[in-house]
Parts: sequence; structure tokens; C-alpha cells
Amino acid sequence: MKQLSTAFVFATLPVSAIAETQLERLERISEEMTDAMYEAMISMVERQGGDPAPLRGAMPASTWDKDFRAAGACMLDRFTDKSSPEAVTQMLDEMEAFLPEVATMDLENADEDMNFLPAGISEDYSIQVNSECGLPEIMMQRMQESGFSAAMMQAMRGN
Repeated sequence: MKQLSTAFVFATLPVSAIAETQLERLERISEEMTDAMYEAMISMVERQGGDPAPLRGAMPASTWDKDFRAAGACMLDRFTDKSSPEAVTQMLDEMEAFLPEVATMDLENADEDMNFLPAGISEDYSIQVNSECGLPEIMMQRMQESGFSAAMMQAMRGN
């Protein structure tokens, strides 16, 4: 009887209560993509003859906190309002499919490789939204606080 009750509760819950929300999905994808981007930057320095150890030791956390979630929610809301929920889902699908390629991609061509904007969203609008929602500031603050920015500048000067 207990198993039947549990099955009934899950059957009557809305699908969204069980499924990963768009924000949860963006958070997971962003964390994975951020880690892979740091690895790509470190690999680039290493290929150019730089020492990757200081960068590895200063890699900032990619995990989202409440500020990051608020910024991500802001971005998703603005993209959805300007485009559609389906277009945002498509964007997340494309980002997720690209994850295995991030760590090995050529950072010189990153702009070409990572164009995941939903239909109806221009690059200028995306930059505006990201800035207004605070995403770049959070990333820059984390890189400065961890020492990654300074280590990257030092590595680039040494080459």
C-alpha cells in the first residue's frame, strides 16, 4: 500500500516538479561549461609554454550561489520574454550538446563555436542582458578573488 501511495503522489505531481527546471538546467550546464573553459584557458597557456600550476591552484569555484542563481534567472526571464520558452530550451539543448567540446576548443574561435542565442535574441541584446543581470561581474569577481586573473596575466606576460 505504501508503494502505491508513493506512486500516486508522483503521478499527480506536475511534470515540472519532477523534471529539471530551466534554471536548474542552466546552472548545471554553466558550472560544467565554466570548469571546461578554465581548463581550456589553462591548456592554452600550457601549449604556449607557460606554467599551468599557478592557474590550476587559482581556479575559481564554478558552483552557483544565490547571487549567481538570481543573475541566471534574470537572464532566462529576459530571454524568454524576448523570444520564447521553446527557444530558450533549444539554447540549453545546444549548450548541453557542446559541453564535451569546450575543454578542447580553440579559444581563438570561441565566439564562432559558442553561439547559443535563442531565436530572436541578438548578440547586442544578450550582452546588455548579461550585463544588466550581473553575470560578468560575478565571474570577474570570482576570478579576481581566487587569484586566477592575476595568475593568467602573469602567465601571458611570461610568454
